[in-house]
Amino acid sequence: MFDKEFYPTPLMVLDMMQINCIDKVVLEPSAGKGDIVDYLKYNGAKSVLAIEKNDDLKKIVRDKCQLIGSDFLKCEPHNISHIDMIVMNPPFSNADEHIMHAYNIAPDGCEIIALCNWETVNNPYTKSRKGFKSVIQNFGTSENLGDVFSDAERTTGINIGLVKIYKPISSSSTEFEGFFMDEDEEEMQQDGVMQFNEVRALVQRYVGAMKVFDKLDESMRELEYTTGVLGLKKLKLNIRHGENITTKDEFSKYLQKISWNHIINVTGIRKFTTSSMMTDINNFVEKQEKVPFTMKNVYHMLDMIIQTRGQQFEKALVLAVDEFTKYVKENRYSVEGWHTNLGHMLNQKIIIPDLFERGWNNADYVEVRYSARYRDKLNDLVKTSCTLIGYDYKDMGDILYFANLNKDKIKTGIWYDWGFLEFKAFYKGTMHLKFKNKNHWHMINKAYGESKGFVLPE
Repeated sequence: MFDKEFYPTPLMVLDMMQINCIDKVVLEPSAGKGDIVDYLKYNGAKSVLAIEKNDDLKKIVRDKCQLIGSDFLKCEPHNISHIDMIVMNPPFSNADEHIMHAYNIAPDGCEIIALCNWETVNNPYTKSRKGFKSVIQNFGTSENLGDVFSDAERTTGINIGLVKIYKPISSSSTEFEGFFMDEDEEEMQQDGVMQFNEVRALVQRYVGAMKVFDKLDESMRELEYTTGVLGLKKLKLNIRHGENITTKDEFSKYLQKISWNHIINVTGIRKFTTSSMMTDINNFVEKQEKVPFTMKNVYHMLDMIIQTRGQQFEKALVLAVDEFTKYVKENRYSVEGWHTNLGHMLNQKIIIPDLFERGWNNADYVEVRYSARYRDKLNDLVKTSCTLIGYDYKDMGDILYFANLNKDKIKTGIWYDWGFLEFKAFYKGTMHLKFKNKNHWHMINKAYGESKGFVLPE
C-alpha cells in the first residue's frame, strides 16, 4: 500500500504481545497508520509518542498522537528520556538495528517490546546480530510466535519473533526536583553567567509565546463554532517545528526545551553539559505537570549545571570509557573487537565503530553517522578530557563541528588533527582515534581508574 516494509500489526498479534501500558508514556517508532498507537491508547497508555517516515501515513498518525519525528534511527536519548516503554513493529529487513537503537537510546528502566523476523533472533550470522542476541540473553526474552501474519492486512509467510528487553537501571540521574521556586526578581544579580536583561527578555518571550498560543487556540474554537453548522467540526490547532504540537502542554514543554538549549548555547555553558545532563533536563521538563519557567529558575538551573559539573563529568567519563573498551579482541560483549583496544583502559590509540558512513552515491569520502550512541559518548570523552588536561573545548568542538568545517567531507585513510587528538576514518565506518600526547592519555586513564576504584599501571 505505502511501502514494501509496511505490515500493519493485527489485533490478535498485539494481544499475544501482552503489553501492559497502563498509565505509561509509550513510544511507537515505526507507527505506520497507527494500529499499535490505537491499541496502546485503548489499553490505558498515559500518552503515546510516534515516529513515522512516510508522509501519507504521517497524516493519519498525527491525528492519533504526538508525532515527534520522521526517522527513528536519528532519534536521540534526550528526545525520549521521559518514556516508560517502546512498542514496535520495525522494518523486518533491519529490525535488529532498530531494536538495538531503541535499547541504546532508551532511558534506564524502559521496557522494549518488538516484533521481528524470527530468523533475526535465531540465526545471528552477523557480528551486529550477535550483539543483538547477547542483549536479549542478558536483559530480555525472545519467543517464536509462528506465522501469525497469515491472516493480516498484509501477509508475510514467515515466522514472527517477539522480543522483550528491559533496560537495566545503571546510573542515577541529576535530581532537579525541588529546586524550582517562585520568582523573586529583587534577589536577581546582574553579574552571573548570563546577564539579567538577557534572562528577562528570554522569559518574557516564553510568556508572550504562551499568550499567543492561547489566542490561537481561542480563535480556533471560535472558527469551529462559526463553521460547525456547515459541518466543519473537530478542528485542531497544529504547530509544526520538527515535532507535531497540538496542545498547550506540548507547546509549553517543547518551548521550554528549546529555551534551555538556547540558554546553554548563549552562555557558553555547553562545555559543561554532557549528553546525560541534557537527557536529565529533558526528562525533568517532560515529567512535570507544570514547570514555572522564571528568571530565578533559569539562574538556579545554570548554577546547578556548574556546581554539579564535577560529578557529571566523572559519570560521563566512566560511561564513555566503559563503552569504548567493550570493543576488544576478547569479544566479551559479543561485539566486534580489535587488538588495538584494551578491555580495562583506553589505549593511546583506540578504534570506535559505526561513527561514519560513506558519502552519497558511494562518494570517495565519509560523513559522520547520525548515531547518538557513539557520537555523544565520543563528545563526552572529549569534553571531560579537555577539563582534565586544561584544553579549551571551544577551540576543538565535537566531531560534527569538525565535519562541518570540512563541509561534511572527510577523506578516508588520512590522519586529521583534532585538538589534542588525531583521527583517521574508514569506509567501514570505524574511527581510529589517537592521543597525541602520552601525558594527556595517562591523565585521562588515571581519572577513569580513580572513578572506578582501581589503580592503573604506570
